[in-house]
Amino acid sequence: MKYYFKLFLLSIGIGIINVLLFLFLLQFQIVHNSSYVPQELFIIFLILLAIIPQTALLFVVAFISKKNQLAITICSGLLIVACFLVLWNTSDEERQTFNNEQVFRNTEKYDYMQGISTPEGYPIKLLSESRFTLAVTADRTPYTLLETGKVYSINWGNGDTTFKSSDGPDIVVPDSLKLSWYSFLENKYYRLNTKLDKNKISRYFKTQYKRDISGNLDRIIIADYQRLIAGIAPGGDVVLWISGVNNTKELEVFKADSINVTKIRDYDVVKADEMKKVLTDTCTCENDVQFRKIVNNGKPIPYGIWANKYRKKYNWKAEINSFGQTKSALDISFFNGEEYELFNEEVLKMTYQKQVVPNYLIYTFIKDNKTYKAFLQFDEEEIFSHFEKLASNNSNELLDIVLNISSDLNQTTIQLRSKDKALDFEKMKTVKIRAD
Repeated sequence: MKYYFKLFLLSIGIGIINVLLFLFLLQFQIVHNSSYVPQELFIIFLILLAIIPQTALLFVVAFISKKNQLAITICSGLLIVACFLVLWNTSDEERQTFNNEQVFRNTEKYDYMQGISTPEGYPIKLLSESRFTLAVTADRTPYTLLETGKVYSINWGNGDTTFKSSDGPDIVVPDSLKLSWYSFLENKYYRLNTKLDKNKISRYFKTQYKRDISGNLDRIIIADYQRLIAGIAPGGDVVLWISGVNNTKELEVFKADSINVTKIRDYDVVKADEMKKVLTDTCTCENDVQFRKIVNNGKPIPYGIWANKYRKKYNWKAEINSFGQTKSALDISFFNGEEYELFNEEVLKMTYQKQVVPNYLIYTFIKDNKTYKAFLQFDEEEIFSHFEKLASNNSNELLDIVLNISSDLNQTTIQLRSKDKALDFEKMKTVKIRAD
């Protein structure tokens, strides 16, 4: 009887070894919950439950072999090997999951959202399977999805993002971008599948920038970039930006392929009634607050301006006179969708740099302990014409956008100057100063 009790203890030992093998293979850090009981505990229970049939098998081997020790040893080894092989074959997915999880944990992640932008008046419908593809994924990888099946129509550079809770986990930097869309005014389908420069994206996430959170220039903080925006323009031009509040930087520019409707899945094909609904949306908002104006007034589509004209750089800076202001900030928005903001000394000491043509300036300043904002929006045709006239033969020509505001704030003049010529801006869309 004592001999068979030893066989029972041997079976318990085999069970413990098998449990240790299970924990080693699955790396116990991974826990898959099934109701209130982790799946791992259930498997451990089955391994321990197997002690009973293992004991019975050892009893049979001992009886048949007349208690031959070699037979008992071989049987015990076979039981361990058999359990190992079963665990190995059934835990392949879990082991891969663990390996991915380890890589994911060691990969830099950021709190950001993803979105789509279009030029004003050129709506698109984003089709299924459009997404940023993450460089690293794991079992519980947090992610946000671009909202597909939706019509996007918003001003260039200002992305319509999918909601992500601020309490949600951070997200790995993407390494590729897949987009499919229908362009309403062109009546064309496009597709883009491209790699992204994830190192460049990561550098911007690490860089941060200055931001005023009070509106009175007394609480300037260091802020993080929070959005990755894919801009989709007519002709298949795609621009990728990284952005935060009052700060947007262009990262890369791509060209999508036009595809035949026969290559589009049936459920993605835009129906005639939806085309009509979108194309007859004639919102014409006078103050440019709402960017939903669909009808292009019958004008030809200016293909290429978003990837070419708007991205041409000149060597310029802004120059603002002293009229009694104590603190100031200059928010510069550009036709290519970029934007950045300078504060106090940075405004006064702005240096020449190669940059694209500005769309508007917002100059915030403190005068007599009051906060004011000067809104200056340029006419597109006029400002591009001025830059070309003064720097047509030399892109390195030093240019100044000169803003003069009278001390009583009642008169504002704006010019573009080179070393030997000055051009007045006479067709400004907006020139106004108001107190906050």
